[in-house]
Amino acid sequence: MKTIAFLLTVFLSVSSVAYAQKAEIYQNKDKFGIKQGDKTLVKAQYEAMEFLEEGFFAFKKKGKCGVITKSGTIVIPDAYDGVKSYGNGLFLVKDGKAWGLVDRTNKLVLPISYTSFKFVNDHLCEVKSQGKFGLINKYGEIVIPAQYEGVAPFNDTFFLIEKGGKSGLIDDNGKVVVEAQYDGFDKIADKDLYNVRLGNKIGLMTAEGQVLLDPVYDNIEDDACIGMKLTENGKIGFYTKTRRLVAPVYSRVLFYQPELGLVVVEEGGKFGVVTSRGTVTPSAYENISRFSPRGIAFVEKSGKLMAINSEGREMILQEIMGAGNQPPQ
Repeated sequence: MKTIAFLLTVFLSVSSVAYAQKAEIYQNKDKFGIKQGDKTLVKAQYEAMEFLEEGFFAFKKKGKCGVITKSGTIVIPDAYDGVKSYGNGLFLVKDGKAWGLVDRTNKLVLPISYTSFKFVNDHLCEVKSQGKFGLINKYGEIVIPAQYEGVAPFNDTFFLIEKGGKSGLIDDNGKVVVEAQYDGFDKIADKDLYNVRLGNKIGLMTAEGQVLLDPVYDNIEDDACIGMKLTENGKIGFYTKTRRLVAPVYSRVLFYQPELGLVVVEEGGKFGVVTSRGTVTPSAYENISRFSPRGIAFVEKSGKLMAINSEGREMILQEIMGAGNQPPQ
């Protein structure tokens, strides 16, 4: 039994070594072939050879290139100026200065009219033809025709395209999401939002490519209390958390009250209120206090003292006191 076990172990070890041996290129004088261990699979007869992928090698004969299997079967004839592996059973072939794609039967998959191929992720490859860029997938199918001045990954969903000196967005199915009409896009930190640039102005766009605000503003910045703070021609406005635009008509911010989600602003020497919910109280008050925890503030209007709540409803003092409310602090 011990003898049988020993012989079985030796047999398995030898088999494993034989199995592990890979086909490799060898040279005999100035010619190249393929061997596996001590066994010659393809005799040395080619000017050059290069490993492409498992079981396939590029070969060169009389200045032309093709593809041969490790067993010596020529699958792509020596009719090209260059051959490279593309993956997924496809090969890049070169004719003159242009490249295309063929399958393992030498069937043309992509016309030989491209000058560069560069994978941008596991599924898509950037291609260039006649100075223009596009995308093909890993199977060699055209996703975005080579008609743009530039194509680059933008986020997990879209690609940035450049056309006529302007930028836009396109999805990985080739559908234009944002027309190429902007000068650029800038990610806003910690938000799924982007600034869109056009000249010296900026707007606002979602990660899905929806333009929320046209680029007419001088500045857009994150406002933790209200949403986004807008500046246009020296005036202040807001884009609220409820996606309501409050036009830039204010000269300054008097104060914020984040606990109530509101800001007191000044317009023409009078004060109003903007909330994160999109409620706007007109700037009609000469003076205003801070709001109480219940959302009530003292205001002065045309010389008269009264109160307003955070939604802008005016209340006389008797109404406040009669309801048992505490005066604003």
